[in-house]
Amino acid sequence: MAPRAAPAVTMGSGGRISDPGRACMLLAAACLLLATLAGCVSAPASPQVQHLDSSEIKVCGIAVLPFINESDFDQGDVILYRVFSAELNASGEFDVSLEGDVRRVYRQLRISPKQAPDNEQMQIIAERLGVDAVVTGRIIAMEERRHRDYNEPRIAVDMKMVAAGGRTMLTAYHARSGEDYRKVMHFGLETTVTGLARLLFDEILDNWRAKGLQSCRPPRE
Repeated sequence: MAPRAAPAVTMGSGGRISDPGRACMLLAAACLLLATLAGCVSAPASPQVQHLDSSEIKVCGIAVLPFINESDFDQGDVILYRVFSAELNASGEFDVSLEGDVRRVYRQLRISPKQAPDNEQMQIIAERLGVDAVVTGRIIAMEERRHRDYNEPRIAVDMKMVAAGGRTMLTAYHARSGEDYRKVMHFGLETTVTGLARLLFDEILDNWRAKGLQSCRPPRE
């Protein structure tokens, strides 16, 4: 829900505010801003998305490459890789390469799943899998905090979509916690990393679409 615009304030001579009621409202707005900056009021930000290629982003086939896990969460790379692949498949918009096929090409190129391929290797992977783009993911943070009555997951990822020809088309940095949806969005508390990952990836994909990502076919209803 978009924040309400601050009320207009008229200025008298000497720069003083002529309406005391409006002065109080302005003061309250300033206090709210200070509280937000101090962390007392938090609103989850949208994904930080960059569209780095001005050409049309029309994609039919996508290969999701193994995620790089820089967190201490055990098997976090496997979990987020499979959740993101499942979200792409569920959209019905793209042909997503099978995990086994991706890992087979990795073995052929002698790339470890824990290693990020370079640009030349990504082009070879795209060619061998017959896709238009590859998506890479890096887990910056991932954890489940145990509270008295519930778990609170937290995830931060850095993602990139690279065309088969090697151009970086889209990037995204996004972070979420389970509390974000209860405090601000009123969707209810999300208590699992898989559930939170689905919400986080849906938001990234929605923002990529807004930046121009298109499919060869319309999404499923």
